[in-house]
Amino acid sequence: MNLLESEDLGPVCIDECLPDGKYSQLANTSAIQDVDLTGWRLLRSVNNAPEISFAMPSNFKLDNRKSVKIYACDEDSERLPCDLVSSNISTWDVGHTIITRLLNDNDEEKAVHIQMIAK
Repeated sequence: MNLLESEDLGPVCIDECLPDGKYSQLANTSAIQDVDLTGWRLLRSVNNAPEISFAMPSNFKLDNRKSVKIYACDEDSERLPCDLVSSNISTWDVGHTIITRLLNDNDEEKAVHIQMIAK
């Protein structure tokens, strides 16, 4: 049994997190508002291990109704030109309890994505 729970506090959500650690995807659900993600961070904790952190690049804007995948550096073979690749994260990691969080440039939590995979 798998449990999936998401909470969003704004137009940007964590749309998808592959359990195999290949990528995480952010989506802007607003119909009219683009969101500047400069200084935002995506954090992922697997089985209570220290968080893996990805800082969004400077001047990165997520247009309304668009999404972006953030690949680990070893997993970028299928990426599109608009997707991002972390040069220092080899995998987003795998496990039974996966918590992915999105923090804005003021360290306010804007989205949470929780996956619990039965052993």
